[in-house]
Amino acid sequence: MITDSPHLYRQTALAQSVPPEFLDLLIRAAYETERHGLQAVLTLKHLAHQTGADHSYLRNVIGRDTDPYDEFLLQGKRLISSPHPAIRAVQKWILANILGRVACHPASFAYERNKSIAQCARRHLGAKWLVKLDIHNFFPSIDEREVFRIFTELGYRQLISFEMARLCTRPGIGALHKIPTDRPPSRSDYTTIRKYRTTAGVGYLPQGSPTSGALANLAMRLIDERITEAISGTSIIYTRYADDITFSTAEKFSRQDAVDLIRMTDRILRLKGFLRHERKTKVVPPGARKIVLGILVDSDHIKIPIDTRNRLVNDIRGAEKFGLLAHAHHRNFSSALGFGEHISGMLSYCHDVDPGWTEPLWKRWSIVLRNHNIPLTSTRHTDKN
Repeated sequence: MITDSPHLYRQTALAQSVPPEFLDLLIRAAYETERHGLQAVLTLKHLAHQTGADHSYLRNVIGRDTDPYDEFLLQGKRLISSPHPAIRAVQKWILANILGRVACHPASFAYERNKSIAQCARRHLGAKWLVKLDIHNFFPSIDEREVFRIFTELGYRQLISFEMARLCTRPGIGALHKIPTDRPPSRSDYTTIRKYRTTAGVGYLPQGSPTSGALANLAMRLIDERITEAISGTSIIYTRYADDITFSTAEKFSRQDAVDLIRMTDRILRLKGFLRHERKTKVVPPGARKIVLGILVDSDHIKIPIDTRNRLVNDIRGAEKFGLLAHAHHRNFSSALGFGEHISGMLSYCHDVDPGWTEPLWKRWSIVLRNHNIPLTSTRHTDKN
């Protein structure tokens, strides 16, 4: 850390002909981030040095001269943007040294160490009513202006905040809807550095990037705070897992109360330019089966629904019998790798809920992946902690 030994840092920089007045500015900037336990990033060259990335390559990505992502459809419907290895490595460094060190709101359960879907679902055990909402176009609704704001609020100087925002977003129009918000004007037409000017449109968070989940949580912090404040003093429980919002209560409640709760949430979501997905809004009354994030919560402990268990067993059996690629195509996946990651993720998710049932399936699935030379990217819950 720079502020651990600022004298040594100053001596080294002066030996490299860095102007003394600029050094004072850099040391103050380092203090602003390092005092919060975050890694200092003073310039793009400094970031390139720390990550081992090529400085010219980073400038090209920031200038939108290249779109370093490959696209594939998950389950034939969800667009995943997979970053190329060079930019993925930089994003992983930013996640590990900056974004991953910032705590999310307690109501948020996704993309944070030591939090899980199972923990989120357990919050709703014993509920009589559920109100489930989904945010429409969640990741594309968070653009580079919001990401720039996040980095500046973490203490980074404006230029490097802008550069890191570009490195963590993908060029394009971003959100498919336009809602008035308190966001600053677009910085796509960047004029200070000519190379950074672009006509590619405002960048947005790509689903599939290592940093997108953490940035989405930080972008949603105000939403989480406002909703928590709005329901304080009531028996209502609020959780958010990425774009999935769940409210529950075991006390007196009605459909009109649910409508009022949904309208309140709509107003708060609009503060950051988000829209609720109308077709995915559900009010679950007493007596109905209660599922949160695919997990049954209508008893005193969480359970994996029988249809989920059967589908997972059938997928593993199908891959064993017909081959991974053939079964992936049968399930409308565009690649064996995408299907493999999907099943590995499902197994990890089920292991968090019922490890005894899941463990034998993990062993069978590991053999399938090994036979097809595909690395096991998801690990069992017991391996994560």
